[in-house]
Formats: sequence, structure tokens, C-alpha cells
Amino acid sequence: MTPEKLSAELRTAALPPGELIYLERRGDEYTWARGVMGSDTVLPDAWMCYTGAWPVDDKWDAFFTDLLAELNSMTGGADRCRWSLDDPWPHGGMRS
Repeated sequence: MTPEKLSAELRTAALPPGELIYLERRGDEYTWARGVMGSDTVLPDAWMCYTGAWPVDDKWDAFFTDLLAELNSMTGGADRCRWSLDDPWPHGGMRS
């Protein structure tokens, strides 16, 4: 399905926080399912699972854009690494 259809389906699915949702991308097509998929012998281009809260108000568009960007980053999209390689663990200035 297209990103627009994926957004519409997820937005109207009334998914409770904590329920495991599987998302995948194959080429330009996206799929989602409750629970974990992965029985296909051909691996998807990218996949992820989500169990967080789903916004239902005016925050949906920004949330979905970020969710899709995260999924697409696994196919060579923009690097979404949260930490610089020059910033060793632990993060957040907890160095001694």
C-alpha cells in the first residue's frame, strides 16, 4: 500500500498502546500487521516493530512522518543515528 493508505489505516485502527505492530517496506509498498510477521521466504527491504502510544490528534502527521523516516532509513535513506560515533557510551555527559 502507499504511505498515504498506510497512514490512514494505522490512524483509524484504534491500536492500544503496548500492542505489537509490525511494519514493512518492499520497494514502494508498505504493509502492517498486528504481531510479528516474517513468514515470507523473501526478506522485506526494511521492517520494524512498534509498541508505543499512537497519537490521534493533530500530532499524527508529524508522528507518522517520523515513523516512516525511521523505517525508510533502513533502506539507505537519511542517517537517523541519534548518537555521534565520536560520543562513546554512556551518552548524555555521564563520563567521569
